Amino acid sequence: MKYVVSYQTDPKVIEESSRKIILKSNYPTIYKESSVIHLYYYSGKPKTDKTLLFIHGLGTGNIKYLKWFPEKFSQYGYDSYLMILPYHFERTPKGYKSGELFLKPESLRERFEHAIVDALTSLEYIRNKHNSKSYLMGFSFGGMISTIASAFYKVDGLSLCVTGGNFYHITWKSFATKVLRMKYEENKECDVEKCRNFHGESFYKFIDDIRSPNISKDSAPISCYEYDPVVFAKFVKSPTIMFRAIFDIFIPKSSSLELFERIGSNRKKMYTIFSGHLTSYIFKNYIFKKTVEFFEKNTVV
Repeated sequence: MKYVVSYQTDPKVIEESSRKIILKSNYPTIYKESSVIHLYYYSGKPKTDKTLLFIHGLGTGNIKYLKWFPEKFSQYGYDSYLMILPYHFERTPKGYKSGELFLKPESLRERFEHAIVDALTSLEYIRNKHNSKSYLMGFSFGGMISTIASAFYKVDGLSLCVTGGNFYHITWKSFATKVLRMKYEENKECDVEKCRNFHGESFYKFIDDIRSPNISKDSAPISCYEYDPVVFAKFVKSPTIMFRAIFDIFIPKSSSLELFERIGSNRKKMYTIFSGHLTSYIFKNYIFKKTVEFFEKNTVV
């Protein structure tokens, strides 16, 4: 069985209005709240031939201010959409906090796969609806999902904000993954030394050997290879702009730089912003401006 491509990505509309679309998720889940995809729609005015899908990050409180990005793009003529990640916000199963179900070591691969399948389904819906140039933007964890989705679906431009790859860096050096580290220590499944060894020679040999993003499940020496953005980065051929926060305690510098270096596009650009992870929002206008300029300069007519 192949990772991601084992599932359909054709969009099945459940509800559709001028501001919100609800699609059926093509990824199986026992949680009814996450069995549907919620897309917020921001109509481009004046209209252009461009669409944008924005994917937010993990957490409980970032959705309000991150809506600024698709709203801003709509003011520049992009028909823009915000996809709610599975297990977040209105897709959160009862009894859990937004994003809580993602951070379980035993189900991380499935959670990533669910999010990627939903992103691909959303991109298909947007393409069918508008038949125009398509762009993808991801913030933090949403940037990881956007990177992997772009390995399967070539968009006209990709913008990645305060994100990265290589789970050795993310798991053991990030403030955000303390919960994961505690769980690994409890169940003895992994530790920092074991993880470092797995992300040495065998990790890069695995990356060099794969010839397509259609990786078979359980084919890697360790499961996290199969949902690491660094593994899929070489298949990203879309023009890519990336923003790294210099004081980011969530995404280590080494994580961001490695992801950028391994992206396969020959048209890519990185900017460093003088902020932390969450305070990168202060630079939202700068990020937006640079992204629009990059998209316009690098889109093939």
